[in-house]
Amino acid sequence: TMINLVSFIPEILILTLIIVSLLTGLFYKASKNILTGINFLGFIFIAYLFISFGDSFQNVYSEIKDFNVIILSKIIISLFTALYILLINKSLSNDSIYRYEFLLFVLFATLGSFILISSNNFLTAFIGIELQSLSLYLMAAFNTKNLESNEAGIKYFSLGALSSGFLLFGISMVYFDNSSIQFSEIEHVSHFTEIGLALILIALFFKVSAAPFHIWTPDVYQGSPTISVLFFATLPKFASLIFLFRFFLEMDISSYPSLLFIFKTVCILSLLIGAYGAITQTVIKRLLAFSSINHIGFILLSILSFKFLSQGIFFFYLLIYLVTNFGVFSVLLTLRNSSGELKLISDLSGLKTHNKSKAIALLVLFFSLAGIPPFAGFFAKFFILTASMNEGLIYLSLIAVLSSVIAAFYYLRVIKNMFFNEGEKNLIQNSMFYNSLTYVVCSLFVTLFAFYPDPIILIINTGMLVHKCCM
Repeated sequence: TMINLVSFIPEILILTLIIVSLLTGLFYKASKNILTGINFLGFIFIAYLFISFGDSFQNVYSEIKDFNVIILSKIIISLFTALYILLINKSLSNDSIYRYEFLLFVLFATLGSFILISSNNFLTAFIGIELQSLSLYLMAAFNTKNLESNEAGIKYFSLGALSSGFLLFGISMVYFDNSSIQFSEIEHVSHFTEIGLALILIALFFKVSAAPFHIWTPDVYQGSPTISVLFFATLPKFASLIFLFRFFLEMDISSYPSLLFIFKTVCILSLLIGAYGAITQTVIKRLLAFSSINHIGFILLSILSFKFLSQGIFFFYLLIYLVTNFGVFSVLLTLRNSSGELKLISDLSGLKTHNKSKAIALLVLFFSLAGIPPFAGFFAKFFILTASMNEGLIYLSLIAVLSSVIAAFYYLRVIKNMFFNEGEKNLIQNSMFYNSLTYVVCSLFVTLFAFYPDPIILIINTGMLVHKCCM
């Protein structure tokens, strides 16, 4: 059969953007804003292509049942990448580490995410994951003058290589049993398939930093430049979770008791370690790392209880997690004191007197992360808990509620610092238009959602309609 190139247009476009950016960066030394502009418009255009002609990219993934999940997630990734590209320049210049290569890493990681999301066999998935990961290692170590950043890159790289080893070993075991790497052709032949799928699951858990494979997360978040952490915490994680969801559905993981047990254990551990680990943290980014582990626990719970509407619920939680994290990090990027960017939670003290809008934005976003009504995070958690109770996962739901209560404590501690403590060091005024725009939009989204949730639910439902018909 002829390869139908039309269906790969978005990926080809990203590749074109990569080549154009590489050449522009090489030949024009002052090409900062040109590059930002080209890539911003490029991703907006890709999103437009998906929104208008989504169906014409369908024929590639003929075997993939949940096609619309893929299109929807690619639209979201394109839009958020476009937004992220606007934040890069100023943030890197603030740390005086601007080099145009950073943009290339972002583009490669996004290309990897696209390939990963729409792959229908293990090898393309592996290529996607590797393309994504290699860019992330480089982004972690991007601040070459800083020892912590180098250390973060090395840690991430060595542990990531280990997980890739797991992934390949798992794939080879599945292949040994089924003599095929297509998702659709994999049957449960013998225990080899089971062990292979377990190893692949472990590698995927590593990628989304679910406990007990989370060891790298706090260190990498703390050492890397904040702008890189914003990326790690949102888009690649989003793509890997979408893939994990598809993997769970298409491999029919719930029919293997052993794998289901692993899944549930990882879910419980992520919820508890994410909640308990954050209590003792004093560094903002480490706290956010543990908080993201806790959220991964919730997302795994929504994957486990997917029969009741949950495709929508899973997506909904992911989207809100994405928006909130974007908001939190874009506020953190604008905050600096005389010694550089803020590291400790205590550095946030007195933020209310320094800048009310940032303090209020952080308040809203942290409340949403903690799942306090009436913010969007509450509804996301509420839907997941409803679905898991219907599914009969009573113990898991109890643990999830418990971990939310513990998590609320450390989010509230940050808020208390901002509003009720006096700051020692003065924060530097620092105008970053796109960041301000981002955090205002994100916190508005999280707040207004309670009063007007229809558009998002509508988008997700229309995205899921095709799936309901195919079932």
